[in-house]
Parts: sequence; C-alpha cells; structure tokens
Amino acid sequence: PWVFDLYHSRRIAPAACFEKLAAAAVRFDMVTWTEELSVGIDELDDDHKRLIEIINRLETVSGDAEDPEGLRQCIYSLMRYAEYHFAREEKVMAACAYAGLSGHEDEHLAFTLKIREVARRFEVDPEAARVHIAGQLIAFLNSWLIEHIMVNDMAYSPIACESPEARRVAKSVRGSHVWWGS
Repeated sequence: PWVFDLYHSRRIAPAACFEKLAAAAVRFDMVTWTEELSVGIDELDDDHKRLIEIINRLETVSGDAEDPEGLRQCIYSLMRYAEYHFAREEKVMAACAYAGLSGHEDEHLAFTLKIREVARRFEVDPEAARVHIAGQLIAFLNSWLIEHIMVNDMAYSPIACESPEARRVAKSVRGSHVWWGS
C-alpha cells in the first residue's frame, strides 16, 4: 500500500504521516500482506497476518454505527492477539538471546495498555470509542505495522531465523485463533 511506499522512500516519517491522516479523518486502504512484512518464521508471520485481518475488520466495522458488537469483537481480538503473539515473539527472542528483548517487551506493554484503554473506553461509551477507533486507533495500528514489524521485528529476524531453538519455541506457543464471534 501507499503508506509503505511513503515510509520506504523516507519522504515522511511514519508517525507524522499517520498523525496527519488521523487528524484529517482520512480512511486507510485495506492492508494486504506482502513478503516485505515477513520475519522469516512462519508462526510469527501468521500472527502478523492475523493482525492485518483485525486491522482490516476494524476498518470495516468502525464506520458502521449500527454494529457495536463487531467493534467489540475486534477490540477483544486485538487484546487476545497481543497476549499470544507477544508471548510467542518474546519467547523467540529469548531463545536466540536477542539483545533488544527488553526494549521490545516495553513496546509490547505500551501496545497492550493502549488496547486495554480502548476496550475500557468502548465499555463506557461505545459511540465515542467508535469515533476514536475510526480516527486514531486504526492509524496507530497501521503505524505499528510499519514501525514495529517492518523495523523493530526485522532487527531480530536474522538472529531468530538462524536459531533452531527460536524456531522450536515459535511452534510451541499456541493460541493464534482470532474469534469474530457469532
């Protein structure tokens, strides 16, 4: 998508790009998986694909004031995603003795706290939360894809890909099912 092109060309910083777009309430195109997002470990790539599914679903349901349940499902799917994916990723980094693990854990905690705050806001006032999600959360998640996955996750990728133990650990963490409810 065009956002990745903007980032890779270095014409604009990702955070500035998303802040401007969120402030203008511009809707993002649906995100699609590309091999550029691959960290080289199938289980982590599958997790990242699930995040893209959630972002795209959020994009769809956040514009529908008549479907608060769809939005609730996405928010709680994000919380479950953070729980299992971050556990898997941190175990992979520990298994390959990645020096940046502590900083990565801090980023994961910040993500988790942000999603918990969105969930809290949704339970208090679903309509206000929907407006926030349509404008700011989707921008944050798209920025996360660029900053966290394409930069920070790629930093551990070469080390993890060379580690048989990291690959074994990646397979051992379960829980990647994203529930849409019914």
